[in-house]
Amino acid sequence: MNIIKRKADVEALLKDFDQLAEFDQVGQKHYMVFEDTERNGICTFMKYKNSSFSIHCKGASYCDEEERFLESEELIHYLWKRRKAVNAVLRDSMKEKIEA
Repeated sequence: MNIIKRKADVEALLKDFDQLAEFDQVGQKHYMVFEDTERNGICTFMKYKNSSFSIHCKGASYCDEEERFLESEELIHYLWKRRKAVNAVLRDSMKEKIEA
């Protein structure tokens, strides 16, 4: 997976999310955690077995009440806007795979 340089890269990330993300056995979902630079916290981006995607963010001074499920266009916009933080996670993931 390449880092996000174009919106098409976001679509590729969503398509390959199962191979890139960690898997939560208990919650039965794939997930990726990245920095919430807008509100100074972290966001967890999740994909469930039914292919629905959600986001949940929290920090020292806030916590979203619940997960927000996002439709395709909203999801692409959300990740595009936060691509710097997502790219940091993708770079770390690529680095770990090279070192392994």
